[in-house]
Amino acid sequence: MRLTYLDILEQCFHDKFRGYNKQEVDTFLHLVADDFKSITEDLKEKDRQIDSKNEEIKTLKKNQEELSQQESEIKNSSNVEEELRSLRKELEEKNLQIQQMKKSGADQSNGNGAFSQLTPEMLKAKAKKIINTAKQHAEQHKASAAKELGSLQIDIQKLKQQKQQLTDNIRTTALEHLNKYKAGTQNGNAGNAPQD
Repeated sequence: MRLTYLDILEQCFHDKFRGYNKQEVDTFLHLVADDFKSITEDLKEKDRQIDSKNEEIKTLKKNQEELSQQESEIKNSSNVEEELRSLRKELEEKNLQIQQMKKSGADQSNGNGAFSQLTPEMLKAKAKKIINTAKQHAEQHKASAAKELGSLQIDIQKLKQQKQQLTDNIRTTALEHLNKYKAGTQNGNAGNAPQD
């Protein structure tokens, strides 16, 4: 059974001839109980912080999954496919125009419009640029989420270490108090009353 600060506060000792000073024992027990209460509250706060960080991790993992899903959707999205179809169609039209110009021997001065200046290579480069931009945005979001996830995992590890240190401090304090109490009890059993 684990002790709580209330167990320590409510602990009663029987009076014994030439025993300990009851007021000193009560004062000491109050100090020990206050320490236990403070450490217990610290542990509860650390647990709350760990739970909060775990929730943040779940949210970030969910966001990361959504980003991964969005990335795959971007790769397969109909908008990109439609743009590629449109660019391919433009490319075919340009190729037809080029072929017609070659066949008819048309004058180069007739093709000064902005649309006529596009080449198949330019259209391919434009399509690649659009796809690469979409990939870069997805990668940036994914990297940002991964960085935040790593940061939260480091915070959780620190909180766990702090919790372990508090637990060790409680254990050490309790053992010290118990040893002092046992030492005082043995001195009292030997018939030696504590000197003021």
